[in-house]
Amino acid sequence: MLRPKSTGAPISSLNDVKGHPLTMSLPPGVLERRDVARREAIVRRIVAEFQDMPGLVLSVKQASRFLGVDPAACARILEELTHAGVLRRGADQCYGRREAGH
Repeated sequence: MLRPKSTGAPISSLNDVKGHPLTMSLPPGVLERRDVARREAIVRRIVAEFQDMPGLVLSVKQASRFLGVDPAACARILEELTHAGVLRRGADQCYGRREAGH
C-alpha cells in the first residue's frame, strides 16, 4: 500500500515510495490472514503496468482480468492508488495514470 510522505505532502514520484513498506498493527491476539508480501508485489505490478503504458485506462473488471487479480481486491487496490495520487478515476469509473501536475 502506498501512503503520503511523513510531511503529509503528496507523493511526487513512485521512486519516493519504493523501499518504504507499509506496516499496520493488528489488535493483540488477531492473526494476519493476508499474504502481505504477495499483496505488495501485486500493488507494485499494477503501478508498473500503468507506468509502462501511460495511455492505459481500465475499468475494475478489465483491470482484474488484465492483471489476473480478484475483482474485489483489484477494486480496493485501484482505489487506494487513486487516494495515494498514483492513479486517477474518471467519470466513467475507469482508472488511468495520474499525469504530473494533475
